[in-house]
Amino acid sequence: MTKTILTIAGSDTLAGGGLQSDLKTFENHHLFGTTAITCIAICKDDQFEINDIPPLLLADQLQTLSDNLSLDGIKIGLIHHVESVAFVEAFIKSFNGPVVLDPVMAFKETNTVYSKDYREKLIKLFPFTTIITPNLKEAELLSEHFIHDKKDMELAARKIIELGAKTVVIKGGERLSGDLATDLFYDGHRFTYFTKPKLAANTINGAGCSFASAIASNLVLGNSLLLSVEKSKEFVYQAIENGLELKNGEGNVWFGKNL
Repeated sequence: MTKTILTIAGSDTLAGGGLQSDLKTFENHHLFGTTAITCIAICKDDQFEINDIPPLLLADQLQTLSDNLSLDGIKIGLIHHVESVAFVEAFIKSFNGPVVLDPVMAFKETNTVYSKDYREKLIKLFPFTTIITPNLKEAELLSEHFIHDKKDMELAARKIIELGAKTVVIKGGERLSGDLATDLFYDGHRFTYFTKPKLAANTINGAGCSFASAIASNLVLGNSLLLSVEKSKEFVYQAIENGLELKNGEGNVWFGKNL
């Protein structure tokens, strides 16, 4: 029986991240993907611009899904509009399947960091999610602790669990020193590290979105949390290697035919 999964996320017009990346990930895991669009991201005059969907329109999308589909999993990405967070919270409160939250609070493309109000509202989602997947910057903003090394990652993970998350995986990315890209999983009891060699490729736009949606996909397919993280890290690694370069020299992850 076909399983159905939802992404609540923004639309990336260049299709590197956002709901476009999520849908591709769902398809690669043979799941039927659905969407609730929170905002639309475009590049205008060389600037990254985010245009919000009205919160009530997001609420209508969520109601449409509730009325017409039985969902097996949910991935939450960029919500962006502060008032929209409450509608997402109401939607996931009674959901019994896996919920993966990618707490998008900062972008590689800009120096934008969301307000304290957005952070506080996002934290209210934590108790209703299965796992949180922040990158280093987002983990710093959530934990209010700067991350220099693995010990700092562990402290940040503890603080995020204290905020109400059941489990967390912090994506180390390129910023930590060394030749390995290191991610840290923490369930409140034990730390588990996942490592892969760092790639020189610049096709990394959407890596975080794809990682979270791959975890959600693997959970829907019945895999354990640890195995889902492990498989998703490998999936994104291959997607970076198969990525699509853009005119500006950057590039998007892409899920090639060999994945």
